[in-house]
Amino acid sequence: MDFKELFKHWTYQVFAPGTVLRRKYESFKNLLEIDRACLERIAELEDIHYGGTPVDWARVNQLVRELLSQSDFLVRELLAMSPGNYLDLPDYRNKIAFYLTMASEPQEFEFAPPFAMSYEESLGRPACAGGKAHNLAQVSALAELPVPEGFVITCRAFHYFVEYNELRPRIDTLLAKVNLDAPGFVGDICEEIQRLILAGEVPPAVEQEYRHRAMLLAGARGGRVRLALRSSARGEDSEASFAGQYESVLGVSLSDITPAYKKVLASKYSAKAVTYRIRYGLPDSQTPMAVLVTEMIDAAASGVVYTRDPAAPEGEALAVYAVPGMGRALVDGSASPEILTISRAEHPEVLAHTSGGGAPQVVCGDTPDENPCLPEAHALSLARVGLRLERLFGAPQDIEWCMDHSGTLYILQARPLGLEAPAAAEAPEGPLPDEPLLRGVSASPGVGMGPVCKPLRVTDLDEVADGCVLVADTLSPAYVSVLERLAAVVTDTGSKASHFASVAREFGLPVVVNAKFATRMLPDGGTVTVDATHGLVYDGVVPALRERARRPRPQRDTPFRRRMAEVMGHIAPLNLTDPGDESFAPSGCRTIHDIVRFCHERGVGEMFSLVGKGGRGLAQAKLLETPLPVVLHVLDLGGGLVPAAAEEKTVDPCHFASGALIALWEGLNHPDVQWDGSLLAFDWERFDQMSGGVFSLKSKVLSSYVVVAREYMHLLMRFGYHFAVVDAMCGEHPEANYVNFRFKGGGAGVGQRLLRLDFVKKVLTSAGFRVKVTGDMLDARLDRAPAPKVEMTLTMVGTLLGRTRLMDMALTGDEQVQELVEQFLESL
Repeated sequence: MDFKELFKHWTYQVFAPGTVLRRKYESFKNLLEIDRACLERIAELEDIHYGGTPVDWARVNQLVRELLSQSDFLVRELLAMSPGNYLDLPDYRNKIAFYLTMASEPQEFEFAPPFAMSYEESLGRPACAGGKAHNLAQVSALAELPVPEGFVITCRAFHYFVEYNELRPRIDTLLAKVNLDAPGFVGDICEEIQRLILAGEVPPAVEQEYRHRAMLLAGARGGRVRLALRSSARGEDSEASFAGQYESVLGVSLSDITPAYKKVLASKYSAKAVTYRIRYGLPDSQTPMAVLVTEMIDAAASGVVYTRDPAAPEGEALAVYAVPGMGRALVDGSASPEILTISRAEHPEVLAHTSGGGAPQVVCGDTPDENPCLPEAHALSLARVGLRLERLFGAPQDIEWCMDHSGTLYILQARPLGLEAPAAAEAPEGPLPDEPLLRGVSASPGVGMGPVCKPLRVTDLDEVADGCVLVADTLSPAYVSVLERLAAVVTDTGSKASHFASVAREFGLPVVVNAKFATRMLPDGGTVTVDATHGLVYDGVVPALRERARRPRPQRDTPFRRRMAEVMGHIAPLNLTDPGDESFAPSGCRTIHDIVRFCHERGVGEMFSLVGKGGRGLAQAKLLETPLPVVLHVLDLGGGLVPAAAEEKTVDPCHFASGALIALWEGLNHPDVQWDGSLLAFDWERFDQMSGGVFSLKSKVLSSYVVVAREYMHLLMRFGYHFAVVDAMCGEHPEANYVNFRFKGGGAGVGQRLLRLDFVKKVLTSAGFRVKVTGDMLDARLDRAPAPKVEMTLTMVGTLLGRTRLMDMALTGDEQVQELVEQFLESL
C-alpha cells in the first residue's frame, strides 16, 4: 500500500472510524471470495497432477496465471484490511510467483532461419528438423538403401507461421478447453484450430525458401516431379511414435506445395493427434511441426519391417509386412498383409512366408503362379537394413519401406518400435474354457474384459462407455480418441503393423486383429474376455483371467508429469500449519498455498479484533431494545438489518436480517437460559475504573456490541468480569464460512475460571471446534462449514454464552464439569 492510501486510512481512522469498519469488511469479503477462487484453482491443479486428469498444458498455464493474479489481489486485500502491517508479504509472494512462472510458462520459440534444410544439414539437429526427418537423414547417411530425395521445412518455420499470423493466444485459449472425456467436443475445438491454420498466410521468407528447394529437386528430375509432404513434428518417431496421428499429402505438384504444407501443419491439431499428445503427456509447445518434403515414389509394393516381434520381443526373428501399391491400407488397419518371418542371424533366412489369412506362400495376383508382392531376396535386404538400423539407433525399429516398379527399395521412415519389457509368463489362476469363442492375431498383448461395444461410425465414439471391448471391422487411428476408456479391441481384419496397433502397444491396450467374424459373432452389450497375448476371445467373464484384466495400466513417466511436479512444488505444499508459531509469517511462505493460508488466517484474525479499544467506530451503532438484561449496540455494515431499521433510533430483534445473528440470538433466548433477576450485563471491570461510575450504564464504552452484515457477524458480549467474542461468516460458499470464538476472564478465583473454561472447551470440541486454552483465555475455531451447520453452531454458542455467564461461581470440580457438559449436550 502506497503512502497516499496509508494516509487516507489514518485520516478515516481519526475522523470517520465507522467508514474504516465498512472498508475493512468490504476488503474482508473480497479476501474470502478470492481465497475461495485460489483454493479452487489449487484443487484443479492437484486433480490434474495427482488424479491424472488429461489436459493440455495450455490449461495448466491458464490455471497458473489465474492463480497468480488472484494471489496478488489476495495480498492487496489483506494489506487494505491492515495498512502498515505485513509490508514484506508482496515481496515473498512475488518471489514465489517468479519461480512458478519460470516452471510453467513455455520456453521462448525460435523463428529465425533456417526455414528449410537438406538431409545433410538436418543431421544432429532433431529440434529443428523434427523426429521423422532427422531419423531419415541418419538412414540416408548409411547409403545401403536409398531414401527418396527431399528436404525438410523446419520447426522454426512453423513457429514463424504461428507468430506471423498471431495464432498462439487463440490456439492456447482453445486448447485450454479440451476435455478428453468428450471426443466430440475435442473434435469441435480442433476443427476450429485447424481452420485458423488453413486460413493463415505462410510468411514470404518461409515460402521463398521451400519453393527454392523444391525447384532444385524438380530440376534434378528434369522438371517433372510429384512430391510427398509428411509430418516431422519434434518428438515424432521417438519414444512417442505419433503413429498415424498426423497427415501426409501425396502426389503434390509444385504449384500446390503451399496448401499442402498448411494441411500438414493443421494436422498437428487434428482431434486424434491432440488426444494422443495429451495422453502421452507432451505439451503443445514441445511438438512444433516440421514437414518432410520428398519426391513421390510410384510404389509397386509397400510395408513395414519390425526388427522384433511385438508379441514376442524376446524371440530371434523379425517380420516384414507387405501389401501391393501404397502402404496406406496396411497402416490404417484396413488390409491384412503378407508377412515374411526372417531370422535375426548374421545371414538372415526366411523362416515363413504367409498371407494375412494365414495361407502359406502368398502371391499378389489372382493365381498362385504370379510373383509375390515382395520377393524374398528383397525381404532379406530389408531385414539386413533393419538390423543395421537397430544397431545404429540402439533399439528395435519400426521401418516403413516401399518398392518401385523397377524393383528398387526405398526406406521412408524409421522409428523405435516401442516394446514393453517382456513380462514373466503367468499361468492362469484356474482352468480356462475348452475352446475360445474367436481366434485372431495378437497386435498388442494383455488381458481385458467387458461389454462389447460396436460403434458404426467414428462419430459414435462419444457414446463408447468406460471399460468396454470395442469390436470393429478394422483398426482405425480415430480410436485413439477413446483409447483410455477401452478394456480391449477386437477387429475382423488388420495387422500388428497398423498405426493404431503401434499406439495401443505404447499405452498397454490389449488388441486382437484378424478375428475374422468378430463383428458378426460378438453381440453388442455381451460380455467377453480378451486374452490378446494369445490372440483369443472368450465368451463371458473368465475367472482365471479376471485378476490380470483388473490390473491398472502402468503410469508412464512423461514430460508433462515431470514438469507438473516442478510446478506443483511451488503451489501445493503447505508449510504454514500453526498460526501460533513464530514461523507463521510472510518469511515462512514458500508456496502459493502458504500465501493463501497466511492471508486467510490473518484476514480472519483482523476481523476478530474488528472494533478498537473503547468501541472506536461504533458512533452510528443503534441500541438494541430487548427484554434480556444486556446492553448491546448494533452497527449494520449492509444487509445485517432490515431496511426499515435505517429510520429507527433503536432496534429490536425483529429488525435482524442476518442469518448468523438470528441464529445466535435464538441461542441466547434458549428456554434453558435463565435471565430472570439477572444483573445487567456490561463491562463491570471497566466501569470500576471510570470516575466512580459517572458514565451511563448504557454507554457504548461499557456495552456489548455486534457488527453485522448479510453474511457476517462480529459480536463482543461483556458479562461482568468476563467477555466473549464471536466472529462468523455464514454465506452460500462453505469454504468461506467459519465461526471464531474467544472467551476470557471471570469474577471467581483462577481455579473456578479454569473449570468453566474446561466446560466450554468440552462443549465446543464436541461441536467440531479446534480449541486452544492459554491461561484463562480460550480460543476456538470451526472452519469451512455449510451455512446450516454454521447457524446451528451459532445457536449452540448463544446458548453456551447464556448458560455460562455466572457458572464459574458455582463450579467445584472436574466431575461436576463433566456432568454439566453431558446435561448441556442432551438439552440441545
